[in-house]
Amino acid sequence: MGTQIRSYTLAIGMAASVMAITACTPPPKETASGTKETPCLTASDCTSDALHVASPDWRDQIIYFLMIDRFNDGDPSNNDQGMGEYNPAKESHYSGGDIPGITEKLDYIQELGATSVWLTPPVANLWWSNESSYGGYHGYWARDFSKVDEHYGTLQDYQILSKSLHQRGMYLIQDIVVNHTAPYFGYRANANKEGNEQGKEYDPDDTAANFELFETGKFAAPEQAPFDKINRLDPEHEKAGIYHWTPSILDFDDKHQVTNYQLANLADINTENPEVITAFKEIYRDWIEKAGVDAYRVDTVKYVDHAFWNRFFHDDDGIYAHAKKLGKEDFLAFGEVYDVSKPFQDSGEKSLKSFYGSKDKPEFNSVIGFPLYNEIDRVFAEGKPPSYLAYRLEQHMQFPNPYIVPNFVDNHDVKRFLSSGSLPDFKQALSLIFTIPGIPVIYQGSEQAMRESRRAMFKGGYLAEQDHFDTQSEMFRFIQKLAEVRKANKVLSRGTLKVLHATDTGSGILAFRRQYQGDNVLVLMNTASHSTLVNHLASGFTSGMTPEILFKEGNVQVPLVSSGGTLNMVLPAKSIVVLKNSQQQENGDATEELSRQLSSRNDDITIVLDDNIDGEVFDRDIQISGSVTEPNVELLLILNGNLDRARKLQANSQGRFDFTLPVRNWGKNEYSLEVYAPELGVTSNRQIFTTLVTRPEVESSKQDPVNDDKGLNGLYQQPQHANSQRQMDILAVDAKAAGANLELVLTMQQISDVWGPSNGFDNVAFTIFFDFSTVTGARELPEIGGVMPNGLDWELGNVVYGWGNYLFGTNARNPSRQGERAGIAPKVSVDKENKQIRLLYQGEELGIPTWRGTNVYVTTWDISGEGTYRELGDKADAWQFGDSGTLNVKIMDDLLLSLE
Repeated sequence: MGTQIRSYTLAIGMAASVMAITACTPPPKETASGTKETPCLTASDCTSDALHVASPDWRDQIIYFLMIDRFNDGDPSNNDQGMGEYNPAKESHYSGGDIPGITEKLDYIQELGATSVWLTPPVANLWWSNESSYGGYHGYWARDFSKVDEHYGTLQDYQILSKSLHQRGMYLIQDIVVNHTAPYFGYRANANKEGNEQGKEYDPDDTAANFELFETGKFAAPEQAPFDKINRLDPEHEKAGIYHWTPSILDFDDKHQVTNYQLANLADINTENPEVITAFKEIYRDWIEKAGVDAYRVDTVKYVDHAFWNRFFHDDDGIYAHAKKLGKEDFLAFGEVYDVSKPFQDSGEKSLKSFYGSKDKPEFNSVIGFPLYNEIDRVFAEGKPPSYLAYRLEQHMQFPNPYIVPNFVDNHDVKRFLSSGSLPDFKQALSLIFTIPGIPVIYQGSEQAMRESRRAMFKGGYLAEQDHFDTQSEMFRFIQKLAEVRKANKVLSRGTLKVLHATDTGSGILAFRRQYQGDNVLVLMNTASHSTLVNHLASGFTSGMTPEILFKEGNVQVPLVSSGGTLNMVLPAKSIVVLKNSQQQENGDATEELSRQLSSRNDDITIVLDDNIDGEVFDRDIQISGSVTEPNVELLLILNGNLDRARKLQANSQGRFDFTLPVRNWGKNEYSLEVYAPELGVTSNRQIFTTLVTRPEVESSKQDPVNDDKGLNGLYQQPQHANSQRQMDILAVDAKAAGANLELVLTMQQISDVWGPSNGFDNVAFTIFFDFSTVTGARELPEIGGVMPNGLDWELGNVVYGWGNYLFGTNARNPSRQGERAGIAPKVSVDKENKQIRLLYQGEELGIPTWRGTNVYVTTWDISGEGTYRELGDKADAWQFGDSGTLNVKIMDDLLLSLE
């Protein structure tokens, strides 16, 4: 996808260019890892044809995804084309990356462990959109689908890249688009018409009415036939019907709008038109033939009718048939269908699976794993229960071929994982996609722990004061090791998958098994910020063996496997371990000691609770008693698997014990409980119960004026796109707290969800700061500017918007960077009818015993789908805020509430 607009909607992507080449055998070059490679550096080096190679087994691939403009600048002479489009200081402009820059860094990509390079569309783009105040540096605003953009290089440069990859045994994946060109035309509303919304000025019975071309001059229209027929007011263009003469989509649930209307003002191509179908088949056959492309990633798939995909790929002159003629028997085409599912639902998967087509009318052979991506973010970045992922993995395995579904953690169209999650969370997320079925995808900069979605990798590019190609960085080495483990163990790319355990009452254990041709691999992760007990896990390993450690993160000690093949161990906070069946005994004395503690169980010793509370709901303190068949033993009461905060109990001489479990926390909360005897390695049955507290200890409410969403100086203008209305205007904030839980209810003048946000609301971002009376924090507000009001300071922050939700502290903060991520986020629910957004903060995970005396400062602004605060300039435009003053603080409306 694509630009500054809601990433999942502005999935603007385009095509590429055409190329022919001879092959290359220059002198071998030694890489940083000491291996010998023979890269194709110039056309004159070529002596044999390496442009076309047979398709790989895609299950074995590891993809490195890069944005051409933001990866590396190999030829500075092509940066500035003289139209004001080049400005590395701005995210909206060209930054200087090009195709020669990619070829220059293939050693770096290969050393990371990647086997394929997926690049954004290399095609000639609209360099600058006056309508959107944004540039086509991303590649998804084609003005000519058949040639290379002048900023990126030449056809020959692209051919050299393709051949260089093939000589390394690597493959080229090109991003392509058929849904749209650039923001060339639209329909204008009557500015004097009260309450007008985009689309009301559009008359489907007279599509010439209020039609307007947005661009003038050199790039007023696409250059390539038939896509140059852009003017609805020209009879010849209207008759050709190359475009849908429609406004932007207003209702993403309306299938007609989705496939026929414009995606955020991008000129929507009429893909039902036979001339269009013929043109696109020719264009993308040429890219394969002339550039040696091995696979396509296809942009904005769901905005195109299904019949087109069937013909485009499967006609006798379609993409798959042509690829086979060139020896590419298994040409991969994976579609971008940005649909996700709510927890324990599968609507996203159903949508994605529809684009595989049917037996009679097949379409794609793969799709990108968006539902899994969204669940990865929920579980690892927001601290939701691993059971969410267990369900999602089961759904993932229902795809026609889950082993070639590209799986990712972040990309150019969504926020960086590290913008909301911590580094340990990030490592777990990446470990997951490397150990489950599917093709792992690494987005450029992930290996350098970047937090900004479209930051350049090269010095002088956007936000880059230095090069970011460090092969010794922590994350580079981490991903490199994951890639080595995956390549060395076919069970990870081909094996079956079975989830063995997933905590369902909060963060905790995710355990799954992979099996293939006698290999048995167990993957264990503890997503919690505390140690957690793994109790009697059915590992599938042989009793008495010590599994081989293929990979681990954290101080994980692996014991001997207990009788019956069960595994009993303690997983440290945020740890990861990948185990394989082996008879090796290589973990030393520490493992032997832990084995004695957790594996030498006496089957006659048991812990039994007197009352079964599994499934019960309690609104008052819980009295629990039980017995252990070993007298005077020390016990631990474990809630939600938290070993670090376990409560010590002592059995008496008869083995009896009892305790009271307080019920204090506001709202409805689910807990797990088990009683554990560390010396004996014995645990009671795990029971799950619910508490319900409806009477708050603290309650506070405050109203806010209507229509005061104009900045702290009252002079701000909001973005001018049609869907930006009154979503940033706070009307009231209500708070209720009891025990360690706090609920905030934000009542807004308007709530919208037109972009299909995963959190249920859009066109507003809340940045909320908490000031705890007993702690000294910071006054300055990072990234948004300004300071806390009334001389207060803050210790905890929360950012929540349509596609993101995270907490951060004051450590490692500076004015342009929020502090360390907490790895947990509040629960979000939306009552659109009553215009309310509810946030539930669970303080136990944060070490907050009470919210009494806390000051809460709520602010509004907006954040792009890529996770960055929208710009504030002198004048508002479609996606930028405006300020006629000099305040430069990113707060549209605010409210301060005290919890006394």
